[in-house]
Amino acid sequence: MANPAGTAAFKLISLAVRIPVGIATRKAVEKVWLGIRPGDPSHDPRDPDASWGDAIGWALVSALGVAVAELVTTKGASEVWRTVVGTEPPSKREPRAA
Repeated sequence: MANPAGTAAFKLISLAVRIPVGIATRKAVEKVWLGIRPGDPSHDPRDPDASWGDAIGWALVSALGVAVAELVTTKGASEVWRTVVGTEPPSKREPRAA
């Protein structure tokens, strides 16, 4: 089991990586959305003028953005940990017994 101090430190590193990744992802999703649907159609499903296609399209684009952001955050935090600490980051899972 990973030590609690190491786990807490890794969570702080992850947070430090997650903030700029989240900002960049939000901007990227907006740009992709405007590229797909010029004219800035509504992406709020509660908007009475939003079509089903726009609502579903926004859900797909934003879900892809969230998945990529999570991947970049996880991999980025692991790389920062390896660079700073010089070991593998703490694992959430226990290794399987052989």
